[in-house]
This record gives sequence, structure tokens and C-alpha cells, in this order.
Amino acid sequence: MLFLKALGLLPFVAMALAGPSKFANTCRNIDGDGTTLRAQCQERKDGQLRFSNIDLNRCIKNDKGKLKCGKNGHYSGSCINCSLRGTADFTCHCRDSERNHDYVATTLDLNKCISNDHGELRC
Repeated sequence: MLFLKALGLLPFVAMALAGPSKFANTCRNIDGDGTTLRAQCQERKDGQLRFSNIDLNRCIKNDKGKLKCGKNGHYSGSCINCSLRGTADFTCHCRDSERNHDYVATTLDLNKCISNDHGELRC
């Protein structure tokens, strides 16, 4: 392992053994536009960076004013003023169905919902 660490290959070996990873650990130039998350993500086999994007509506839902992971959750239908802070903190104001549908601030660590699978962003 020390030899792999010295060569800088340890992250790639760990990624290959672990399967899909939390995207922020293996992706660079992470940004968002509307509901689209974009990044350059490492592929497992050779560590090359690959452009990838994903519509966050496919991965996130609004659950009573809180952003949560959820396949085809379509959070954007009930959330406004969404932004990416840093590389993985996704913040919005979402309607709370239990509080007169008022908008409340909520933040979600996208690493809980998004992974890097061979250079592709996935839910």
C-alpha cells in the first residue's frame, strides 16, 4: 500500500474497490445551473476526468419542507432559490405541506444522493 500511496494511485485503487463513490470526493469543477448538476468526474479504470451532468429532479424530493434523497422526487416543483454552496451543500426554500405551505430553508449534502459511477453522476 505504501508503494501505491507514493505513486498517488491509492485513491484510484480505493475507488475501484468501493464501487460508486460520493461524488465530491472524486469529481472536480462542480457547479450547477437550474436543476442540473455538472462536474468532471474520475473514471475508475484510469483516473481520467470525464464531463458529466445530472438533473437533480431525478434524485431529490421535498418532504414537508426538507430536501431528501428520492428517485424522481421533482423537488423543483415546490422549491425556490436553490443554490450549491461549496461542492456538495445544496440549499433551497421549499414549501412545507404541514405549515400552510410556507417556504422554509433547507440544506442537503448531495453526497447522500449523488455518486460517481465510472465518471458518471448517478442517483
